[in-house]
Amino acid sequence: MVKKTIWYSLFCFFLLSVAAVMIAPILLSILCSVGINFRDIISPSLDGYWDFYIAKPLYIHALLRSFLVAASVTLGSLLVSVPAAFVFAKAKMKGKTLLFTAYIIVMIMPFQVTLLPHYIVSKQLHLYDTLYALILPGIFSCLPVFLVTQVTKTLHNEIIESATLETSNVFRILWSIILPNIKPGIVCTAILVFAEQWNLVAEPLILIETETVLPLAVILNSFSSQTLYDFAAVVIFLLPPYLLFSLFKQEILEGLGNYNLK
Repeated sequence: MVKKTIWYSLFCFFLLSVAAVMIAPILLSILCSVGINFRDIISPSLDGYWDFYIAKPLYIHALLRSFLVAASVTLGSLLVSVPAAFVFAKAKMKGKTLLFTAYIIVMIMPFQVTLLPHYIVSKQLHLYDTLYALILPGIFSCLPVFLVTQVTKTLHNEIIESATLETSNVFRILWSIILPNIKPGIVCTAILVFAEQWNLVAEPLILIETETVLPLAVILNSFSSQTLYDFAAVVIFLLPPYLLFSLFKQEILEGLGNYNLK
């Protein structure tokens, strides 16, 4: 009994240590954003946040661009992935297994493999150095289709068959039957897509060259100073993913639990 207690205590201490290491950069960023950096302590100040929003609008404009890209890709990918997932999961169609396998192959490819085609296509379509070069490929990403397909497979066929007795309108079935039953999976997919697009760095570096078009993640990746202004930008950049997880924690857990990866 004593031995088990010791091992349990050591395990808890290990978990707390790992958690402290992971949380430490965030806490340090918050403290430095208000002027507490343990090296040159000054009186606490919110000047960095004032500069971010009012005095020096470079980061706030980049923040708005990040929101535009992440929100557009999230909404667009859901509009594409829900009907596609319904076809892959429930519709009777020849060749859908082969097509879905191709989706999976593309999804697991390293993003470096697809960057060159994206660059060439964006040049040919005159989308290079615009936000559309980030938004359009993200909308047709394979990951949302794959995730929503897995959760749609968990629906019993009897539910859809009963709905077809009432109406033959596929869009009405999607809206009234499919969406309410896979809502946690859709919310989970939307947050995962938003977080992925929110943190884009490599794609904007390749597809965008004008600084006034870059999203906030790239600008933060390139800053080298350590002012209140910079740390305030870091803290504000962390808020949207944190707030999304806090607001939709239950839906995320339910959505992850509903994914059938068979």
